[in-house]
Amino acid sequence: MAELALSPLLQVVFDRLASPLLGKLRDLYDLKKNFEKLQYSLPMILAFLEDAEERQVADKAVKIWLNKLKNVAYDSDDLLDELAAEITLCEIRSNITRGNKVSGLLLPFKPSRRIFDVACELQEKLMVLDKITGEGLNLNFKKKGKDVHEFLARKRETVSFVVETEVYGREEDKKNILGMLLLTTCHGKTNGGISVIPIVGIGGLGKTTLAQLVYNDASLVGYFDLKIWVCVSNDFDAKKLIKAIIVSATRRVCEFSEMDMLQMLLRESLCSKRCLLVLDDIWNEDQEEWDRFRVLFTGCAEGSKMLVTTRSNEVAWMVGTTSSPYHLNVLSQDDCWDLFKNRAFGRGEEEKYPNLLPIGKQIIKKCGGVPLAAKTLGSLLRFKREEREWLFVQRSELYNLDKSQNGILPTLKLSYSHLPPHLKRCFAYCSLFPKNYEFKKEKLIRLWMAEGLIMGNGECRPLEDVGNDYFNALLWMSLFQEVKDSGDDSITVYKMHDLVHDLAQSVAGDEFLKLEFALPKGNLARVRHSSVVCKFESSAILSVMLKATRLRTLLLLSPGVNFQELPPSFITSFMYLRVLDLSGSGIKRLQISAGELMCLRYLDLSNTSIQELPDAICELFNLQMLYLSGCYHLVKLPDRISKLVNLRHLDITGCEGLTHMPNEIGRLVLLQTLPKYIVGEGSAQSLMELSCLDLQGELTISSLENVRNAKEAKNANLKEKHLHVLGLSWGNNEVALNTKSAGKKVPGLPCGSGGSDAGLEVDDILACLEPHPNLRKLFIKGFPGFKFPFWVLPNLVALALINCKRCESLPALGHLPFLETLYLQGMDNIKHISREFYGQDSQKLFPSLKELTLREFPNLEDWCGMDNTEVFPQLRKLILEKCPNLMAVPLFPSVQHVELQDCHPSIINSMENSTSLSNLVIHTFPGLLLLSEELLKNDGSLTSLKISSCQNLHSLPSELEKLTALKSLSISWCEELSCLPQGLQYLKSLESLEISECHGLFSLPDDGIAGLSSLKVLSIENCKNLTSLSTGLQYLNALEHLTIMYCPNLTFSPDNFHNLLSLKSFSILCCPGLVSLPEGLQHIKALHRLEIRSCSGLRNLPGWITNFSSLRSLAISDCHNLTSLPEGFRHLTTLQHLSIEDCPNLDQW
Repeated sequence: MAELALSPLLQVVFDRLASPLLGKLRDLYDLKKNFEKLQYSLPMILAFLEDAEERQVADKAVKIWLNKLKNVAYDSDDLLDELAAEITLCEIRSNITRGNKVSGLLLPFKPSRRIFDVACELQEKLMVLDKITGEGLNLNFKKKGKDVHEFLARKRETVSFVVETEVYGREEDKKNILGMLLLTTCHGKTNGGISVIPIVGIGGLGKTTLAQLVYNDASLVGYFDLKIWVCVSNDFDAKKLIKAIIVSATRRVCEFSEMDMLQMLLRESLCSKRCLLVLDDIWNEDQEEWDRFRVLFTGCAEGSKMLVTTRSNEVAWMVGTTSSPYHLNVLSQDDCWDLFKNRAFGRGEEEKYPNLLPIGKQIIKKCGGVPLAAKTLGSLLRFKREEREWLFVQRSELYNLDKSQNGILPTLKLSYSHLPPHLKRCFAYCSLFPKNYEFKKEKLIRLWMAEGLIMGNGECRPLEDVGNDYFNALLWMSLFQEVKDSGDDSITVYKMHDLVHDLAQSVAGDEFLKLEFALPKGNLARVRHSSVVCKFESSAILSVMLKATRLRTLLLLSPGVNFQELPPSFITSFMYLRVLDLSGSGIKRLQISAGELMCLRYLDLSNTSIQELPDAICELFNLQMLYLSGCYHLVKLPDRISKLVNLRHLDITGCEGLTHMPNEIGRLVLLQTLPKYIVGEGSAQSLMELSCLDLQGELTISSLENVRNAKEAKNANLKEKHLHVLGLSWGNNEVALNTKSAGKKVPGLPCGSGGSDAGLEVDDILACLEPHPNLRKLFIKGFPGFKFPFWVLPNLVALALINCKRCESLPALGHLPFLETLYLQGMDNIKHISREFYGQDSQKLFPSLKELTLREFPNLEDWCGMDNTEVFPQLRKLILEKCPNLMAVPLFPSVQHVELQDCHPSIINSMENSTSLSNLVIHTFPGLLLLSEELLKNDGSLTSLKISSCQNLHSLPSELEKLTALKSLSISWCEELSCLPQGLQYLKSLESLEISECHGLFSLPDDGIAGLSSLKVLSIENCKNLTSLSTGLQYLNALEHLTIMYCPNLTFSPDNFHNLLSLKSFSILCCPGLVSLPEGLQHIKALHRLEIRSCSGLRNLPGWITNFSSLRSLAISDCHNLTSLPEGFRHLTTLQHLSIEDCPNLDQW
């Protein structure tokens, strides 16, 4: 099923042939005739390629011709790439600047012998290319290939009828859509008299089926005057659609063909009627064409609806009038299984084949929740009842199984066929990724750039922006899915649905090779792009890859591969390599000699142990992307890195070992990504090196103490750079403030400066580092000045000011409309937070702030509020730490999470009027004797309370019982706490109770514990004076996890555990008072895990322990007096984990 999209590749070849430099070479190396022929034939072939690429599906001759054309086009492009690289090398050797043009009869450099050799090879290859293009002109191609699209459209024509009993898992979706249809008013924009509800999702997901279910629902009978179903498909022909709607509305054939008459009939047919119009399978993305069509429905009665199904998010947003399109989700595993079963077996037949059912449940995992995939695989197995046949399907890839024209891959392939040729190649490239692989947009775009897949089309736009359009087009077509990064919710990553990945593999062809389950055998001569996604021995990978001599791409996507060092033969074997990704490979050393890997554009060494890059890397003049993020052992960058004149992205995030930058990095005029810059003392490492760089994204500038004056800072031109994140960091600020030696360079201050004048000069330097107004995140650390500048940053979302110890006031921030996170730390000189902090007068101050942190404000005494003004209306999280002199804070009306640590005890009273608190943490208050009663009275919404390191707190107030919503209570390191209140019993919502390091506790309140009817987790740790557990323990019917640790004086009552029927886990550690397991435990049938450690009083285990029918894990250790285990111990058949250690007296078990 593999198909070829050659247009972009041939376009690249054509553009290179037409370049002025190669034009000069053709005269010198007798390439003129080849060039002229190809400049005539290639444009013609390019015009016909769309038809050829569509015809290859059914025409074997076309497929063979395209294969030949692809191979010679690749070879020609490789030679042209090598020729261009060799020319660049000769130019540099001849000291020719980039601005020089080709002029005169001779080249402006001394050509090398290699240029002559490549030109001879190119001459032969171009002759072959010309011959093959000539063959293509005899295959009778057409300029546009509509036939296939029209055929597929006829094959996919849908109707409104549906068999409801064959539909699974769409009840909730049907209910949601019906609710939207039966609304008489539209929430959102309106398109005249009709509201448009788009349903969007990948092919085969059941959009049409859902529309059919809704269309035929009985609740719509009598609500709509007219119901009309039209299948649109690829051809959005307004005249044809209007005719179909008129026929459906009037039940009469429409003989008219004039558009004006058709529009008149349409208005008459629909006028003042409440209509439901279903437009199934829309592909049209022309906004003007859609607007002309939808305006025809302005005469419909109020409440009229249009239901649209589409695969394109762009179409959905274009046509929709609701707040957002209805994104149809995949089916659950259970619904997929029911649908698969219905197709694979006759009624009740599955009971005859119990051996096939577990295999079937593995097979449906291939479906990814897509109904059509479940139906396709079920139908495939309808008449197969041999276990080996089902196992074959389980082990095979879907694209090797699905041969039906109505199957899932042909259906999904409509999305692929709809793509323009340049997007087809970009999509096929993604077949190199493993299933469920999460990728970042920017990285994929840069891979496409390195491969030459992004076409500039003569525009002045950066290729990154063009690539962004490519990416978004695939995203809008639902071929990519947006997901949140598993490690950081603020980062957006993307993936392909499993079935879309199968589609990519099916169209990729033999030029793509993914080493996943086994090493390949056979000829790899045609392989151009390869990835390693499974763990193989590095030597085995190398031996296989050396056979792919024309390789352009090598991606190591498996972290298990450990190369350490690539042999020289590996580098010399791949002269046409453009992309080399060795990230996470464990490589420690990279050997590259001058003249090798001249075509390389993308090199990724991220997260490796490499310490130093070879100097020869500076000879890779085509290199555009160099990734070194997470190379913690890297101590320096190559001194001559400024020779990489085509470098656009240099990622050194997390390279903490770097102490200085190479000289003259400002010569990399194309550089856009440089996340870290260290200001040096010499002029070649000064801040002015950033002056001409058009940096974007993130930038952290450190060692700002080396900036000489404000002029140098101004010339860095930060305000002209479109950065989203900026970090500004000075040196060790503590040293700067404590150094008094005159004449010495003070870290954190300009050279030769000291005292207040120096601080004022640093103020000017910071003022001149003003960033672009679109900046979203700003971090300033170690600023040694006195005053923050006033910068216009209306789009700021996050701000951190750390260790700015000399500053006497905070900057005005309250007016920033989008500021969500504010982090302030180490502001020693600030005594007052005054009205200046709130900024300009406004009805709302800090209108978007959600999280506010103040840490280490040792001299802060007061924090004023703002009367008659709404302040912090959205604040959800407040953290105050080490503010010992601050006794009160303003009211935060909507705060939900508060952490108070190591502050004055009076600060807790400031929270008394907070009625929205859900989480409260009180930590390190040694002077706190009593907890405020008023605090607990007003916090009825509190769900979590944590009190720790309050050594002198001796009791909790009885008002604790009023926290009826409390779910979690944690008390630790409160050594004077002598008892818990009886009112604990009224905490009916409490699910978790943790008590640790409370040495003043002797017992737990009987009634207080008994009433905790929702308690699931109880943990008691290191309470050395606790002698007994509460008798109320036996009433905790919901308790699932019980942990008791380091309670040396604790004794156990045999009845305490009698009714703990929900207990799943019981851990008891370092409790020498445990002589035997409590008898009540024998009644617990749900126990899954039992852990007993360091209980020196335990001598034996009771016989009834063998009755734990659900026990999965048993761990016993360091019980020195345990002498025997009960008979029948081996009858614990559900046990999965057993560990018995350091029990020296245990003779037999």
